[in-house]
Amino acid sequence: MKTINKIMTLLLLIGICSQVEAQIRMDQGIEVNGLWCFPLHEKENTYLYLPKRARLALSDDSLPEFSYMRYILEKPSENASETMSQADGGAILNFMVLYDTPYDLVTSAQELLREKLENDSLKLQGPILFDQGKYTLVSSIIKPGEGKKNEVLASGVAPIMENSKIPLSFNLDPIKSKLLLESFKMATPDVSLLFELSFSGLTDNYEAELEIDWSEVKKSQTFDAGVSYFVEVDVELGFDKLRKDQAIKFTSTGSDESMESLVQTVYSKLLELMFKPVEIEQVPEGQRGGLTEALGAMLGQGGSSGGKGMGFGVNVGYQYKEHKTTGKSKMAFNGRSTVSRNHYITFNAGDLFKKYGDNKSIFKDVPLWDPAFQQRDVYVGVDGNIEKEFDQMLNSVTVKLRKIHDNGDQTTKEILITKDSYKASNGKIHMKYLNHGDSDQNEWLGYEYKTVWKFIGGGTYEEEWQEESSAMINLYIPFNRRKIELSGDLTSLVDQNVRAVSVKIDYDFFGDSKTLTRTVYPSEKPTGNNFDITLPKGVEDVDYTLTWFLSESDPKQYKGVDKYGLIFIDEIPKSKIP
Repeated sequence: MKTINKIMTLLLLIGICSQVEAQIRMDQGIEVNGLWCFPLHEKENTYLYLPKRARLALSDDSLPEFSYMRYILEKPSENASETMSQADGGAILNFMVLYDTPYDLVTSAQELLREKLENDSLKLQGPILFDQGKYTLVSSIIKPGEGKKNEVLASGVAPIMENSKIPLSFNLDPIKSKLLLESFKMATPDVSLLFELSFSGLTDNYEAELEIDWSEVKKSQTFDAGVSYFVEVDVELGFDKLRKDQAIKFTSTGSDESMESLVQTVYSKLLELMFKPVEIEQVPEGQRGGLTEALGAMLGQGGSSGGKGMGFGVNVGYQYKEHKTTGKSKMAFNGRSTVSRNHYITFNAGDLFKKYGDNKSIFKDVPLWDPAFQQRDVYVGVDGNIEKEFDQMLNSVTVKLRKIHDNGDQTTKEILITKDSYKASNGKIHMKYLNHGDSDQNEWLGYEYKTVWKFIGGGTYEEEWQEESSAMINLYIPFNRRKIELSGDLTSLVDQNVRAVSVKIDYDFFGDSKTLTRTVYPSEKPTGNNFDITLPKGVEDVDYTLTWFLSESDPKQYKGVDKYGLIFIDEIPKSKIP
C-alpha cells in the first residue's frame, strides 16, 4: 500500500510540474464532494484541486510522527523538615504536520465531476501548486505566561506543495505539561494549526470601470483613524459601505453571474491601494484583539475553505494608508487579469491520546535523561517567493548558525542555498549541533543565526546575528515587489496640447541606485504604463519626476515622492522647467 501511495505521489508531482506555466480559471471553480476543483486555462478537460485536510505525518510504521515526553528531575527541598516535596521537570512536545488530500476523495471527485459536466474525458490531474504559504499555531496552554485565551504561539513558512512536513517542537514547565496532557485526553486538544495558502489564476473576461472619489472616502469616516489595525472582514464591510455612500463606484457590462467575482477582484485592488499589510507578529500585543479573534474563528470552523479569501489573509492586520490625494481616480478592468486568493486548512490533534495513550513511543513519562547524547536539529524553511527570485534577482543565500555552549565551545554551521541545491534538497534543509556540557535544556535549545544574500549583478545584503530557539529558521526575502501605476485622464492631456509625458523614478536597492523611465503618449492607446520595481523591506518612498512635453510651449516638470503605488500624470503644473 505504501509503495502504491509513493507511486501516486510521484505521478501527481509530475503532473504538477507539467502545469507550472498553466493558470487556473479562478471564477470557474466547482465544489465536488467537498473538494474545490478549478479548470486550467487553455488546457481543455483538465482540472486541479485545492488540498482538503491537514493531519499529523505518519512514520514508516504508520504511527503519527508525534511525541509527548514528560520528564522528572530531582530538585533540592526548600524545607529540610518536609519528607515530601515537589520535583522539577516539564515536557517536550514534538510533532510533524502536513496537508494533503485522500486519494479516494480525488478519484470519487473526478467521477462526480465527469457526471456533473457530462464529460467522460475530463481529468482531475492533481493539486494546485501554491504561490506561497504560512502556518500559524494557536494554543492557550503552551503559550508562556498566565493568559487563558488562545494566542499565536508560532508561525512560519508553510510548504507550497502538499505532503511536505512542518516540524514543531516546544518545552513546557511542569504545570503546563500536566494541563496539556489532560487536554490531549479531550476530543479537541488545545493545539490547533492553520495553514494559509495563496494561489493565483485568471479571472473571467471583465469590462468594468472603478471610480474613487477621495473626498467622499475621507468624509465617510468608514475607517476610523483611531483604530490602528483592521481585520479582513472589517475591510470588506468598509468597502461595502463606501459603495453604498457612493464614495467608490464601479460599472460593468458583464453578466450578473460574474458580478460576485468582479466585486472580489475590485475589492482586492482597493485593498492593495488603500491598505498596508502588517504581519501579526509585528502588531503590538495589546492591539491584536480583532486579529486573534478572527484567527480563532477560522480555527473553530475546521476543515478547509474554497480559496475565497480576498486579500492578504487572516494572519495580518491592515493599516489604512493616509491618502492626501484629492479629486477622483478611475481604473479600468478590461479582459482577463491574474488575481490571488487564499485557501485555509485547519488542523487539530484530535483524539490522539484515546488511540495512542498506551504507546510509549508517543506518550511517555521518564524520570530523567542524559543531555550529553542529545542532538539539536535546526530546519530551514524557505518562503515560496525565494525560489522564484533565483530566476530574477538572487544568486544565493547563505545561512550561518552559531552556538556558544556552556563549556565555552563554539559550534558554527553554514549552508549555501542556490536554485540547484534547493531543488536537490527537496525542501529538506537543516543543520545540527550536539551537546557540549550544556546542562540547561532551555538554554541548549537557543542559538544565533544570520543570512547573507547575494544578488545577480554583484550586490550583497548581510543581516545581523539574531537569537532563536525554535526548531526552524524561516527565510523571507528582504525585499518587496512593488507596482507603481500611472493614472490620469489622457483626454484632458490631449485637450491641453500635451504630446507626451515622461515619467522617471529613482530608488535605492541595498546601496545600488536604480532609475527607470516610461513615456506616455496621450493620443495613443495606453499599454504597459506601470513600473514593477523591487525595494528593500521597510522602504516605501520612491522619487519620481514628471515632464510634460507641450505642442506650443516649453516642457513643464514636477518632482515628487510616491509611497502609495499611484502617480497621477494629468495634473500639469503652471511653471515651466527652469
